[in-house]
Amino acid sequence: DDGGGGGVFGGFFTRHRNVFLYVPNLIGYARVALTIASLLTAFSRVEFSLAAYFLSFVCDELDGRFARMFDQCSEYGATLDMVTDRLSTTGLLMVVAAEVPTLFYPCVGLVMLDIASHWVHVHASSLRPGGKKSHKDVADSRYFLLRLYYSNRAFMGVCCVSCEVLYLAIHAATAAPGGVGGVLGIPKSILPIVGKSVSINLPSMPSWMGMGSVGGAWPRTLSLGAFDTVAKQLCVAALPGFAMKQFANWCQLMGSSRALAAYEFEREEEEKAGGAEGEDEA
Repeated sequence: DDGGGGGVFGGFFTRHRNVFLYVPNLIGYARVALTIASLLTAFSRVEFSLAAYFLSFVCDELDGRFARMFDQCSEYGATLDMVTDRLSTTGLLMVVAAEVPTLFYPCVGLVMLDIASHWVHVHASSLRPGGKKSHKDVADSRYFLLRLYYSNRAFMGVCCVSCEVLYLAIHAATAAPGGVGGVLGIPKSILPIVGKSVSINLPSMPSWMGMGSVGGAWPRTLSLGAFDTVAKQLCVAALPGFAMKQFANWCQLMGSSRALAAYEFEREEEEKAGGAEGEDEA
């Protein structure tokens, strides 16, 4: 059965019963393979790793377009996309944490915020009356930034791309300090920035936190070096979008947590209303 699509290929490019072979899901599998290849070569073949991750990111944009084009949107595909998003970003942040020890705790915090905000949001959405068609349905959110993030594809794209570019740029700047070129054909520098070393003094960890050896490992100064390569310059350019993305994640976590807390009382009221109707009928 080709799902009524008119031939083998006609059925393949329309909505059919084999969800696992939907075109966007096949793109999703390719994306998983590219992400694994990128992470496996992150420390040995930097340029290949960057190229593979970039292609994976391109696949993330294509799968949604093909899903809508061929009417092949599915819960399986949406879950595959979101899980791959979370795992690929987590893997890249772990690479950055391994290369730049001073960024270990920030990277762990970013992973925790990313996973927690999306998981809580999806769970809260599933409990709403009638359920939501997508975890991206936030029309009733109290946070303007979150509504803008999910309703404006351009704004969402800038935020998401900025995060990935920042992480990739840190990886490239650390693994190849002299600049990444070769197969990627990237010039060493795109801006006439003076090669002056830059460092940031970080606040000390409060003694009341009692972190022991962890507190002793907390960096006092973060040396950024000179912004004389494309990778380092991209780090700076990506910061605004990165900051907005993390704030959107925080708003998503807070809004979804409020929704989960309110759900308890809404459910109790529904149960009481249902019991009252039963007594009236009796």
